[in-house]
Amino acid sequence: MQDHHRADSRIEIIDFRPRLARYFRELNLAWLERYFEVEPYDRIVLNDPQNQVIRLGGSILFARLESEIVGTCALLRHTERKFELAKMAVAESHQGRGIGRRLTEAAIARARQQGAGQLVLATSRLLEPANRLYRACGFEYAERDVIGPIPYQRETVVMSLTL
Repeated sequence: MQDHHRADSRIEIIDFRPRLARYFRELNLAWLERYFEVEPYDRIVLNDPQNQVIRLGGSILFARLESEIVGTCALLRHTERKFELAKMAVAESHQGRGIGRRLTEAAIARARQQGAGQLVLATSRLLEPANRLYRACGFEYAERDVIGPIPYQRETVVMSLTL
């Protein structure tokens, strides 16, 4: 039996490069289309991660297994001390292998490195496996206003982690 809490040691977490932008878009579109619908703001971020995330002081991380990109997440910079974990997606074929955990832990470490005091995220009650992971990593449910205006129609709950 596979231990779902120990990530595959072959998974590497790597940083955004322009040639990886398509994986950020494709992995996120796949889960959005499965659970919700793709909204205008999703498209803005997914189609232009360089300007919407990287240039604004954020990061995009990828999980690579051998030569395949199997997961991604973004770290959006809100203020000098507050970042948002967003656009987390793991290829359906690779879910349940600890990849989301590796990405979440890497994003938390990156936010700390960049001097953040708080990491927030918006999720849905429908995404129970993801929400269990976030709670296991120390996130707690929070008031919506800790994240600021939410540009989505989909039902959203907010979680926060003090770093």
